[in-house]
Amino acid sequence: MPIRCILHWQPNQGSVVNSQVLNEISQCVESLNGVKEGRCKASLTFYRPNLRDQSVTIDFPRDFLGISMLEQPNKYYLIIRGQKIVLEADSSILLIMEKLQSYKSKVALHFEGVLYKLGDFQIRVIKVVPSQAESLRGIMIEIVENGGKPKICYII
Repeated sequence: MPIRCILHWQPNQGSVVNSQVLNEISQCVESLNGVKEGRCKASLTFYRPNLRDQSVTIDFPRDFLGISMLEQPNKYYLIIRGQKIVLEADSSILLIMEKLQSYKSKVALHFEGVLYKLGDFQIRVIKVVPSQAESLRGIMIEIVENGGKPKICYII
């Protein structure tokens, strides 16, 4: 699923990204006759090894990302960045990882939002919140041509 363009937008100095900005973005999409099609939800977890002995040389990844998506509830994706590997696993891998205790969750983010249909495009307006808090960490907007690949992804 290649992304053609990622634009990182920084708010003006002194202003804060909050739920009011998220509501304004949703209102803009709806004012352009965007129709709500459904909800989208995903979770991203950053894992670190649970080293009992720091002096041991490691032959395993130092860290990796885990991703789950509402559209695919029985799948869990693991991204090992160092080796550029993406692994698709059954969602039961989480139980195995918990029992082995070889990796621990360092940071977890939840992505939750609304899917709009606007002409030939689907637009996802998504809020990003940490798992331990309700404070808004960021906003993601994904624009996809119907049946196509993502064209533009804004991260606020």
